[in-house]
Amino acid sequence: MKIMIVEDEKNIREGLADMIGWKEEGFEQPILFSSAVDALQYLETETVDVVITDLYMPVLNGIEFIRMLREQSQSCEVIILTGHERFELAQEAISLGVRGYLLKPVKEEEFVLVLREVKGKLQEKMKLKDWMAIARQKLSEYLPIIQNQFWNDLISGNINDLQEAEARAEYAEIQMPDMELSCLAICRRRGEVNYDQVEELALRQLIQEILKEKYLYALKSGSVELVICQGRIFRADVEILEESIRQNLGMSSGIGISNARRGMLNCQKLAAEAVDAVQSIHEEHAISYIYYKDIESKRQNRIEYPYAEERRILNTIRLQKNPGKEMLRGFLKKILPPVYSAEESRMLQLQFLTALARVADGMGIDIVEEFKNVETAVYKHRKVEENLLQIIDKLVCEREQLSRKYTEIIVQTAMEYMREEFSDTELSVSRIAEEAGVTPNYLSRIFKDVTGEPCIDFLTRLRLEEAKRLLAQSSMKSYEIAERTGYHNPNYFSALFKKYARCTPKEYRERMRNEKKTNLH
Repeated sequence: MKIMIVEDEKNIREGLADMIGWKEEGFEQPILFSSAVDALQYLETETVDVVITDLYMPVLNGIEFIRMLREQSQSCEVIILTGHERFELAQEAISLGVRGYLLKPVKEEEFVLVLREVKGKLQEKMKLKDWMAIARQKLSEYLPIIQNQFWNDLISGNINDLQEAEARAEYAEIQMPDMELSCLAICRRRGEVNYDQVEELALRQLIQEILKEKYLYALKSGSVELVICQGRIFRADVEILEESIRQNLGMSSGIGISNARRGMLNCQKLAAEAVDAVQSIHEEHAISYIYYKDIESKRQNRIEYPYAEERRILNTIRLQKNPGKEMLRGFLKKILPPVYSAEESRMLQLQFLTALARVADGMGIDIVEEFKNVETAVYKHRKVEENLLQIIDKLVCEREQLSRKYTEIIVQTAMEYMREEFSDTELSVSRIAEEAGVTPNYLSRIFKDVTGEPCIDFLTRLRLEEAKRLLAQSSMKSYEIAERTGYHNPNYFSALFKKYARCTPKEYRERMRNEKKTNLH
């Protein structure tokens, strides 16, 4: 449990921190603050379980501090420190819901007893929430997501251990059959757009109705709908399915059917076979479905392009990382002579060059000259690797520059929004991030990277600079200026102003007036 001590006297603050073994009592080492203002600023972004606070402190006393904690909906337990002469304040604090109080000087035995009582209350509070019931409800809500992730991991090869697969299936409440499995890959024919969400749902319901007990699960993989089935899928099943899709959904589809294999770890291979089969239909447009076994003999004599290695290189570039010479050489080794003839190798190299050009186009990066250099190198069979590396280096470098510009635009958007809305007392980092179109954590990280200061500090500085201007140029009251600059609590505003300007608002106004008189003379 996290605990905070707020005490303006250093010897008492540090004495309490060193008085007991915190770990043995079930607490982390205390976070120490010398003022309530600093503690409130910390609690704007963090939480603690217990706050121990002195009642009589300068700038912002303990009562006001506790009241502001409750206004911020902080659910922490509070223990107060007080002397006999301030006992009337202790009574008021107890009315604000504090859990206990300690008289100064604090004795170790009393300190431990109060802490244990507070810890017990916190533990009771957690039990009352019935976490197990909440967890069961959440699991039920997320079960479709868990199941989808299981099948995705299975067909993508992210699960390659049988025990892990069986445990994941049990957790996802999936009963795997003890029989052969097969896979269908269904996609729209060439020239038709991909399925939208409504059509996808209708397609899955239709598949389930046609295949009945053979149907296990359906999921999207790119533009292809994959269907995991138990047992073999016969031609009669496929023909009924293809005709039903055409008549009921008005779609012209292609269907690829894998071989049948036992064992759930074969799902990756089954999915790959089904996708390979359906993709071959685009080459032979007259048919509407094809079995993988029917194209295996053709595949034995076909040039195999290393798509997996290409994808790895392109994804590395998209992540603003340089794949380097070794990854590129590993790729080229699979397409250069003597693996293939010179003509076949040239065709495969140009295919890779085209893939790089598509990535560059997607990033908005001009590689026309570099493209020509590689094309020349390919036809001359000279310096292909060197020229490809030049393209890759340019893509990675310019991608990084574009990324930096993007973060600067986000930060600039956030700054402009804060300049416009800083007077709103409800303005928060979450709202600023929403306006900029990013998450609060991401905004906080890039804001400090770009400007050198945290987002909340920039907002505070904006507000207090405006407060200084109003104090110098208007006759507004301090509480009115607090409201105008985004602070609904005048005491908190005054405390922050003093910390920022090294003087109270009143002192700052008097100093500005004196400077103005001096300048007039």
